[in-house]
Amino acid sequence: MAIARGKYHIWTVGCQMNMADSQRVAAILDGLGWSAVPAMSEANLVILNTCSVREQPELRAHGQLSLLRHAKRERDDLLVAMMGCMVGSQRQLDELAKKYPVVDLFFKVEQADILPRFLEERWTPLATGDGCVDVTDLAAPRTIGEGHAVPVLPLAPAPIPVDGPVAVNFRPGSRELHYPTEVMPQHGPTAWLPVVLGCNKVCSYCIVPSRRGRERSRPLDELLLEARELVAGGAREVTLLGQTVEAYGLDLPEQPTLSGLMTRLSAIEGLERIRFMTSYPRHFTDTMILEMAQLPKVCNHVNIPVQHGDDNVLLRMRRGYTLAEYRALIAKLRDWWPGVALSTDVIVGFCGETDEEFSHMLDLLREIRFDVVHVAMYSPRPGTLSYKWADDVPIAIKKERLHAVEAIQTEISLALHQAAVGTHQSILIEERQVHQDRSLWKGRTMSNKILFFPAEEQAARLRRGDLVEVIVDRASPWSLQGTFVRMISAMPERATLVTQGSTIALAE
Repeated sequence: MAIARGKYHIWTVGCQMNMADSQRVAAILDGLGWSAVPAMSEANLVILNTCSVREQPELRAHGQLSLLRHAKRERDDLLVAMMGCMVGSQRQLDELAKKYPVVDLFFKVEQADILPRFLEERWTPLATGDGCVDVTDLAAPRTIGEGHAVPVLPLAPAPIPVDGPVAVNFRPGSRELHYPTEVMPQHGPTAWLPVVLGCNKVCSYCIVPSRRGRERSRPLDELLLEARELVAGGAREVTLLGQTVEAYGLDLPEQPTLSGLMTRLSAIEGLERIRFMTSYPRHFTDTMILEMAQLPKVCNHVNIPVQHGDDNVLLRMRRGYTLAEYRALIAKLRDWWPGVALSTDVIVGFCGETDEEFSHMLDLLREIRFDVVHVAMYSPRPGTLSYKWADDVPIAIKKERLHAVEAIQTEISLALHQAAVGTHQSILIEERQVHQDRSLWKGRTMSNKILFFPAEEQAARLRRGDLVEVIVDRASPWSLQGTFVRMISAMPERATLVTQGSTIALAE
């Protein structure tokens, strides 16, 4: 398929899954001969990969759409597409299309195979269409005469792109959606590997299930092949992604488990570390904990959101577990997996949250002493159950509670980090930074703690992807600082990391 080559820019907000989705789409565009550029102003195709989990990312996307609307008035070579969690039901798409006619294509990541034909229609002057594509027709070209294939898209007589968005809609049962399997050349020694898509939970505040659909696990063989490709391209660490990652395999006929997948991945030569996120308490079985703890390549770090420290709030949130169950799981993790580090997510200011309920959250943080706490203020999301309820905690109170969580966690993180001073840590070097005229290497411990050490003398000969031993000299609440001790294993020569090429722009 001959498609005119242009330049693209992908603007991304949200979680690691969104970043992984952007990389897949970038790999498709790279395969078509398109080139990534660092700024929207340089691009012929701008893709907004959006997030609706909280209000702020959505507002930022609306801001970008407004800017692109003005840009498109000045340019006739600019195409705009939108993907991610803002792309929801047909009603939501109709509302977005009406509000932002600047968007030429709405699609979900599992519909990204529309991009080649979309670009052929909209970008290639000799194949412009009538502004409406039904993807069910794209899979099979018609034939005429002696079996000659012709495109199913109607061709406009004039080589001028037409207005109007292309909304990708699939008739029920018409074709199987599939997560893109294209992987990008590595830009660093770490990579994301989505293993289960969507979410079956019914948390009252969360928009993700209605936007990303039900849980769908990717086939085991596909993941193993993809992991080998990532390692061949330079990855030494992969992070297995899922909204509820321990649900991996529950929907597959053979029902593989997450720990079983980790066992298979551990056999890949050159793969040094395996991470995973995000965990859900009721899916984290005893067998998984015991098996993960016995796999040397699996990093001893678990991100397991609790969301609140009061059972009444958890009930309103419809989280599906009690604090007693959560505490029991934490106890097992610490007993059966020595040295495991724990991080969590909490929400302050949820509907009806009282001073007493919030105090129970602070009590829980003091009790469990997480290594990291990600805290967010509740914001009502249209389409969720809690959107119908009163958002009755004033914004000023929400901010006070957020800062109270941050203050307590800062003390806890500092104490936990100080306990690491004097220890020797295995560090995978991720990048080189300059801070106050000092050149520093940055990496992470197995337990996911960020560590910096000087890139001086013999350490200056190191490079990204090297696995080294560092002794911890100092600590802050946010990172560790240390001194290079020795090389553990160098980045394999066969894995050449790409330093220029495809770019994913993560919105600040």
